[in-house]
Amino acid sequence: MELRRELLLTMGAPILLNLVLAFGAIGLFARMGPAIERILQENVYSIVSAEEILGEFAKAGAAPLPRDARARVQQALDNARRNITEDEERPVLEALARALPAAFEGDTEARRQAVDSVRQLLQTNREAMYAVDREARRMGAAGAWTAVFVGFLSFLLSVSAVVRLQKRFVRPLVELHQVLEEARQGDRLRRCRLTDAPSEVSQVTQAVNRLLDERLVATNRHST
Repeated sequence: MELRRELLLTMGAPILLNLVLAFGAIGLFARMGPAIERILQENVYSIVSAEEILGEFAKAGAAPLPRDARARVQQALDNARRNITEDEERPVLEALARALPAAFEGDTEARRQAVDSVRQLLQTNREAMYAVDREARRMGAAGAWTAVFVGFLSFLLSVSAVVRLQKRFVRPLVELHQVLEEARQGDRLRRCRLTDAPSEVSQVTQAVNRLLDERLVATNRHST
């Protein structure tokens, strides 16, 4: 039982740490995925709507917007309103909505106000994207350093496990083999040393020592 427990503890700790590292990496990517998806769902759609509005005004030049262009601008404004993700967007969109009727007719000041509002909308969403990008980078860096730490700890545990196995299992078994081999070649006095080994291994070495002692006693009796 002691041998089984020690083997489980010696080999199980690095395995457990590697499992923690693997599942930690999965958890990190699972958290970064929604952050990237949030950029697409919350900010890119508003930027696309703003670009559509600017495009329609650019195509019209100083002339009033045609009816179909006005419909597209209004649709883009509605899409941006349904996709409000930052508090700063609300007053900007309200100012844009107030400027649009006169801007549709070609009013220069109204168009300037509308373009300024669209630019503010673009700037707000770009800053929000940068903030999400920084958060994703922070999580990635933290996850990378955590993985390095856990990997280094797993390496140390693996080295410790190898050293422990060498001391507690390999050396006693190698010595046991050497004792038996030398006894076969005629060395009657060589014995296994009592080492810091699991009880099962110690019992085997002690049993071999007793057998060799009994063999030596029997040989001495026959010689006398």
